[in-house]
Amino acid sequence: MIKSVVAVFSMFVFSFHLQARTLNEISASGILRVGVPGDYAPLAWHDAITGKLQGFEIDLANDFGKELKTRVEFVPTSWPELSRDLTSGQFDIAIGGITATPERAKMFSLSRAVLPNGKIALSHCKTSALYQDPDTIDRPGVRVVVNPGGTNQLFVEKNIRHAQIIRMENNLDTLQAIRNQTADVMFTDLLEGQYYHTTEPGTFCLTTNQPFQGTESSKVWMMNNNNPDLLRVVNAFLQKERLSSLAKKWNIQE
Repeated sequence: MIKSVVAVFSMFVFSFHLQARTLNEISASGILRVGVPGDYAPLAWHDAITGKLQGFEIDLANDFGKELKTRVEFVPTSWPELSRDLTSGQFDIAIGGITATPERAKMFSLSRAVLPNGKIALSHCKTSALYQDPDTIDRPGVRVVVNPGGTNQLFVEKNIRHAQIIRMENNLDTLQAIRNQTADVMFTDLLEGQYYHTTEPGTFCLTTNQPFQGTESSKVWMMNNNNPDLLRVVNAFLQKERLSSLAKKWNIQE
């Protein structure tokens, strides 16, 4: 009985310490904790050789930390665990390719738009001409690969009824399946598709040049909704001039 009480008390204390920090608490600590899955180029991903986080949103977060006069600590997370980790206070802000959705807006505070976006289809260039629209993709014999926990999974579950769905553990594995041609198509964001089309020509090709109708969206930063002061300073920081300058550095089409 005593052990049970101690265990419950320990869980309570642990949960208490993981509550969302206020802007004043973040400033006083000198550390801004930023959660990032780290598998979404060109916004936030690990260099294949050094393992170092890089990308448009990594630079943006470091600039934000300088503005707050804090050090930025990047906290690893994953798409399936992202919302739970943010809610539990593992980090103050979530970044790295987060799409604004009605579901996320109900649970969290979403920043103003960081970049415009939408869903496209990505395939190996050798076969991309076969998959020019949803009808030629969603048919028997086509292998659609997807990773869990994000809007790519939601799109596949809503729109794919006849093609084979191959589920991978993470976004990097889905890309590798296209490289290896063990899958035919992956649905992803226009931003990511353009990046791989540019950096690996002859391997990745966009089968559709424009986002599918009704999928137009924005990339945002996500915070707990009981932190209005943090949201306010984030939105003040995300000015068009700053975003445009970094977009040019990372060859992102706005």
